[in-house]
Amino acid sequence: MGDNLTPYLSRAGAASRMRITGSRPAVFWMTGLSGSGKSTVAALTEQKLLEAGHAALMIDGDTVRTGLCRGLGFSPEDRHENLRRIAELAKIAASSGMTVIVCTISPTEADRKMAREIISPAAAFFEVWMAADVKTCAARDPKGLYKKAYAGEIRDFTGVSAPYEPPVAPDITFPASHPTERCADILVRVALEVDWDLERLLRVMLDAGREASERIMEYYDGVYSVEYKEDKSPLTSADVTSNDCICAMLRNAFPEYDILSEEAEDTGQRLSNRAGVFIVDPLDGTKEFLSHNGEFCVSIGFAQDRKVRAGVIAVPAREMLYYAAEGIGAYRLSFGELTEDFSPGLGDELHVSDRTDGLVVTVSRSHLDADTEAFLALNRDRIAEVVTTGSCLKGCMIAEGRADLHWRTGAFMKEWDTAAMQIITEEAALEGLRFPEHQ
Repeated sequence: MGDNLTPYLSRAGAASRMRITGSRPAVFWMTGLSGSGKSTVAALTEQKLLEAGHAALMIDGDTVRTGLCRGLGFSPEDRHENLRRIAELAKIAASSGMTVIVCTISPTEADRKMAREIISPAAAFFEVWMAADVKTCAARDPKGLYKKAYAGEIRDFTGVSAPYEPPVAPDITFPASHPTERCADILVRVALEVDWDLERLLRVMLDAGREASERIMEYYDGVYSVEYKEDKSPLTSADVTSNDCICAMLRNAFPEYDILSEEAEDTGQRLSNRAGVFIVDPLDGTKEFLSHNGEFCVSIGFAQDRKVRAGVIAVPAREMLYYAAEGIGAYRLSFGELTEDFSPGLGDELHVSDRTDGLVVTVSRSHLDADTEAFLALNRDRIAEVVTTGSCLKGCMIAEGRADLHWRTGAFMKEWDTAAMQIITEEAALEGLRFPEHQ
């Protein structure tokens, strides 16, 4: 009979679904004894994700036994089949673009390994161990099952009359003492990490910033063309080459995300893609590039749910990279320090200054206006120095603590002018607040 089956694969890929759901496929496989808190944490995690606008689904082991797995008993063979079905169901649900939280005892290492093997090709898989022991779970006994099991009224009850094999290397462990709210918050945070694919996201953005910088510097002391856009701002062949390089690298790595670039056609949709959007200024400070003063940058931001989540600023003339992402802090490293073993946190961590007087204020070299001059005059008693500089280097100076604030007025600012600079300065102000520990 099996020889006559021809699976028909969907024409929709994960990238297409993610544009709608905003969620990258992931499964949290929660294992632990009855009464360890699996369902409570799973239900709260599902609720928090949905309230945040994140596609999520809880699959409860007892609930599945009333439908899909009805008729299966608790023999080793039936338990294995029960978990196989749940794993296949979780795989299908996750493939639709959801975060799936499975809560089932799954007592053997072999069955949990089977679940990982079924699900992993389609979704990120996390084995989550609710590590409450038998004594703790029996004291809780929310369903009255331990009382019945100790009285001999329930056969093959895990932890009493049937064995439970603790996970050998779980991805996440929650001790019995962990509050339910904290457990759920950690799972929500990990789900968001999966959505952003944080390490890979930053690595591609950093590579794109460095590669574009190298292309720009090929023009810097060489030959390039200059045109002028409708707003009279200059556009050089270095701008165009940098834009083409960055957009190609970002599209190749993350087809699910849109790109909003200063040097590309603006479709007007801007930040509407639920999955996310890259916000790019391929050569911020073209006037500085033309002046040969080195004060120009490559700026790449990433926004999701209309909030900037990550940013990279590359400084071509200094061969320097600045980067940050929500919750991990802000960092600086040289082009040469960006190696194959990159992970978030590489480089010198940045901190804003704690000055409240004797302030260093940055102002735009190209956009110094009467309003800015009036602001400086009004606050002259608290300002020690005014630094004139170009491009988003101003934000880097603030993140490093070398300046305290930047003042600029006017309605001509665009997302690409501020996105990367914003997250870098914000994270430098938070002094490297990390994601919660998973263990």
